[in-house]
Amino acid sequence: MKILIIGGTGFVGRILTENLINSGNVPVIFNRGKRNPQIFPELRKIKGDRETDDINQIAGEDWDVVVDFSGQQPDNIDHVTELLKGKTGRYIFVSSVSAYIMDNEENLREPIGEDFKTYHCTEEQRKSSDILSNYSQKKAECERVILSKDWLDAIIFRPALIYGRYDPTDRFYYWLYRVKYGNEFLLPDNGVTRINNTYSEDFANLIKMSIYIPEHNKIYNAVTHSPFSIKEYIELAGEKLGYAPKTISATGDFFGDRGIQPWADIPMWLGGPDMVLDNSKVIKDFGISFSSFGDSIDGCINYYSTLGWPEPKYGLKPDKEMELIKELKEN
Repeated sequence: MKILIIGGTGFVGRILTENLINSGNVPVIFNRGKRNPQIFPELRKIKGDRETDDINQIAGEDWDVVVDFSGQQPDNIDHVTELLKGKTGRYIFVSSVSAYIMDNEENLREPIGEDFKTYHCTEEQRKSSDILSNYSQKKAECERVILSKDWLDAIIFRPALIYGRYDPTDRFYYWLYRVKYGNEFLLPDNGVTRINNTYSEDFANLIKMSIYIPEHNKIYNAVTHSPFSIKEYIELAGEKLGYAPKTISATGDFFGDRGIQPWADIPMWLGGPDMVLDNSKVIKDFGISFSSFGDSIDGCINYYSTLGWPEPKYGLKPDKEMELIKELKEN
């Protein structure tokens, strides 16, 4: 089978590529060669920027499956899929649960299924080069572009926050690090908001299965475990690391008054209601068994131990956190 991976050397794409190599199905990689260019020297690599004419290189041959990790611009998705018309058997696109409209508390009272409403994307947002500010709208529009192509055998995955080996964001790791090294640390709203996320090893395995599965639906929530709260997460991590986390709860108003924002400044804190996603469709259709949440924490602990537990790049810095803790204690 001839597989093209657009991306493939960063995070989940890197794990997928490793898994394919280990199973004897060697993929071809298309990317800019900027992330970990030294890995996979045995693979054929097509170097280029998908937003330029470089992407036309993939149209010169046929592919059984194309896995797209890096698509963010709707017009580019339209161009890429048109290039692949008649040249690929299946197109697998990594989208995001951010495509769902989750800024209305009323919308979040029930588990979110694949038929939940997604964001509208204006023409201005579609054309904007600012991906970060329009990320949700662009991902939703990318999906609509793909779904509009009746001839395309497509699978769209919507992962939540992805964590695990090779994670470049440190958003999940932030709390593991706090448990291991924080004598005491802040827990917004006592850490009670429940969410479910996506473990990188399980997600890579799911994508690998999607390469070969004969029958499928178009869209899947790719969350890999039951809902949990940050408090439950740090308590379980404490058991595994042999620490008893000492936390100090602060309200959302306390953080907001000091310009500290949910998610952007404190990872995995939503600052609102639960965000629970329904993954029953992907479990049923793929017959897949995901890792338990505890086993995924074990995997993360093992991985970060090999790295020497570096300070997280994401979230509050310890000095700032200590400053806030001092303020709370004095008031």
